[in-house]
Amino acid sequence: MIIKDELYGTIEFSELEKKIIDTPDFQRLHRIKQMALTYLVYPGATYTRFEHSLGTCHLASVIAEKLNIDKDIREKIRLYALIHDIGHVAFSHESEVILKRYLGNHEEIGKNMILSGEIGDILRETHNPKEIVEMEKSQNGKIVTSDLGADRMDYLRRDSHNTGAAYGIMDFDRILHTLRMRNGELFLTEGGLTSAESLLIGRYMMFSNVYMHKTVRIAAAMLRRMIKCAITGGFNPREFLKYGDEEALINIARIDEAKKYVEMIHGRKLYKEILSIEISDNSKIDIDNLEEKLIKKTNCDVIVDYPNEIFKPVDINIALNNKLVQITKISDIVEALRVSEKRRKKLMILGKEEDRIKIIELAKKELRL
Repeated sequence: MIIKDELYGTIEFSELEKKIIDTPDFQRLHRIKQMALTYLVYPGATYTRFEHSLGTCHLASVIAEKLNIDKDIREKIRLYALIHDIGHVAFSHESEVILKRYLGNHEEIGKNMILSGEIGDILRETHNPKEIVEMEKSQNGKIVTSDLGADRMDYLRRDSHNTGAAYGIMDFDRILHTLRMRNGELFLTEGGLTSAESLLIGRYMMFSNVYMHKTVRIAAAMLRRMIKCAITGGFNPREFLKYGDEEALINIARIDEAKKYVEMIHGRKLYKEILSIEISDNSKIDIDNLEEKLIKKTNCDVIVDYPNEIFKPVDINIALNNKLVQITKISDIVEALRVSEKRRKKLMILGKEEDRIKIIELAKKELRL
């Protein structure tokens, strides 16, 4: 099977991989946007988990081949990379924040889907499905999942390409040239340090300027509120296991409690940023309690949003004098990124423009500003 990819050109898949790609579970990924509602800000951000899964499979194979990994193991790495996102439901990570209490996270969903479904039956023709789905825990699985792995490098490049934002551009060839594996540990030679720094800068900038863009955050917060209201109104969370993004919106719109949010997202009539303040991770502000108070006391629809960490923990080793050293211990740039994150994380209070004065006065009082 030959596919023309927007990043890598012509990429090939085996007959077994083709069977997996052609299953309904895998084809469902066509209907799930990789970047959820980011297209409301960056119109080109409409590519799907399907393209990303194919690209990750190809890239994992390239990395494994560069590391001289045996063909049989390389085939397993390709299969794991191909199905690593099979458990994502509509709106991916944004909906998972709410749905994981009902369905588990996407890794757990994917494992159940594979082992009890058609993909598992296909894998059993030549492999042990459990070995493939649990590869994340293995040393070879790091070729897909680590900070230097195929998953991260593919989505950064693909997100950058589709949004037009240059932040995700990295020197992939240099990273690949200096990438090594010793005792199951992925690392870069000293010559790859600047390329690794570039990758982390790109990741940080994509989070800071694209994924955490103010309007993207507002849309995501409204999406989560929509899902909460839908479930309160009787929507079965398990329906998300079969829906793509648009199907989910259409079906949720039938729930009175959630309908207005669907219409606002469809029409891009989003709430406004009423107040934005810097708070530390160890702040004693109770986000849920603050939101409840503002809704009750103002009699307005208010959403309080605080982002997850932007600069995620880094696990990249560099070979220096025959020893592997964490990049955080030798790179001032990486430490600067961590410090910068603290200054960029802000709590946002969202609501309708006509309710601004009422909300902001009470919010400042509650926050003692």
